[in-house]
This record gives sequence, C-alpha cells and structure tokens, in this order.
Amino acid sequence: MSNSLLVCHALRKVYREAQLETEVLKEVGFSINAGELVGIVGASGSGKSTLLHLLGALDEPTSGDVFFKGQKLNAMNAGKQAKIRNQELGFVYQFHHLLADFSAVENVAMPLLIGGLAAEKARSKAESMLEQVGLKHRLEHRPAELSGGERQRVAIARALVNDPAIVLADEPTGNLDHKTALEIYDLMRKLNQESGTAFLVVTHDNELAGKLDRCMSMQDGVLSQVEVA
Repeated sequence: MSNSLLVCHALRKVYREAQLETEVLKEVGFSINAGELVGIVGASGSGKSTLLHLLGALDEPTSGDVFFKGQKLNAMNAGKQAKIRNQELGFVYQFHHLLADFSAVENVAMPLLIGGLAAEKARSKAESMLEQVGLKHRLEHRPAELSGGERQRVAIARALVNDPAIVLADEPTGNLDHKTALEIYDLMRKLNQESGTAFLVVTHDNELAGKLDRCMSMQDGVLSQVEVA
C-alpha cells in the first residue's frame, strides 16, 4: 500500500429505501500508482460512477475503506476531505459543470481562488493551463460560446490547475462525437505524460479504454482485474 497513490479495500455501497436494499458495489478492491493512466469500463448502472464518488470522498461507503497517500480518506472529517478534493484530486464529468456566467479562464481559476490563492496569481495559472490544453484563444469565452470539445478541455484544465495527484474522470467523452472523443483522450495522455498526474477514467467505450495503460471491468458492482482487449 505504501507505494500506491490510491487504494480501495473491500468497498461496498448499499442504498436503502424503506424495506428495499440495493447493493451497488460488492467488495471492490484495487490500487493505482502515481502517474498511472487507468480505465474502468462497464455498462450504465454497473456501479462505475458510484465508485468514483467514493474514491473522491463525495459519498461514504457502507463498508470498506479508501486510502489516499496512505491515509484513510473515508475516516477524515469533512473539512480535511474538502481540502484534499481541492488540492489533491481533480474531477472531470460527462457534463462539464462549468459556470455559465463565467469565462473559461474564470472557471479554471475557481479552484485556485477557493484554495485561497490571490486573484492575479490564480488568473495567471489558469491562463497557462488553458494554453496547455490548446485554448489560449478562448480565455474570455463563456461556456455557451464554446464547442462541446472545448468545454471538456476547459473542464480538464480546471481539474488540473491545482496540480492534483490524480484526476477522476466520469465518462469525460460521453457527450462528444468519436473524433472529438479521441482528441480528448489524446489530450489526457499528453497531460498525464507531461505532469505525472494519474488519471482514473470511467467509460463505457472499450475502444477508448484500450488506449489507457491498464483497464478493469465493472459489472453489477463487481470489479474485475482482467484487462479489456
């Protein structure tokens, strides 16, 4: 465990409503090392997004543990979890979740401002990050003025602007055409190689997942270590 960046052990998630129990995750266990580019494939409803929420301390497991850099993430108080989410974890979703009334550079700067960085420094770092993802010419454009691929590039820049140890990406190309999806995956690999940031990418697209370093499969809440061809 000491060499692993992120580890989950015997992770279970059960949702209870009245007398009905639904077990979404069943004894999931795996680890990710620093700098790895890892995928999890599976159909909708297989438990992939639930797993990401637990790994990002956005939800609590029913049982089992999540360790981040050797510390038990799910045992931390809410304040410490929030600090780790801001400074150590990046998040990219299928829907970009950009703030509609803010420009691209303002959206990317937001995690830095939340973390307490001065506005001028936050903007400078956000501009640099947008340049890295090929959007130097789109700094002042709002989300509605950007294409789908450009919005995802802004979301990736926002996820990486705090130099996180790992980015958790939930169907990051799910709303994009195939050509743009390939471009986004190529961008993630480029940024992974340049920055050393690990990526855990959840997707239902086996072809795209095959471009990652290592891939696992999720089916009915069970995670298989067998690589996807």
